[in-house]
Amino acid sequence: MTINQELPYYAVIFTSTQTDSIAGYELMAQEMEALAKIQPGYLGMVSARSQVGITVSYWATLKDIAQWKLQADHSLAQQKGKSDWYEKYSVQICKVERSYGFDKELKEGK
Repeated sequence: MTINQELPYYAVIFTSTQTDSIAGYELMAQEMEALAKIQPGYLGMVSARSQVGITVSYWATLKDIAQWKLQADHSLAQQKGKSDWYEKYSVQICKVERSYGFDKELKEGK
């Protein structure tokens, strides 16, 4: 994923282990992703899940991250996660000062 944003920007790394009771989780995750996309300062998101789920969302400023954390629907999803969906989770907020990558399709002109 390429973020088209002047450096620095910020990454929120959310790592979780789910409970066996995940009814409604996928729908809520989709709703939260759609909601995040329309928040000020949102730059992008990538996710992966096996036994452990990892979602990294990218934001322009720390203020944007703080506002997203307090957004009403997101707050409700956080409460539901704690009560029903997550065995445990952790969050790290990182400042991205350097970013680079490789994309074979772009290199080969596809």
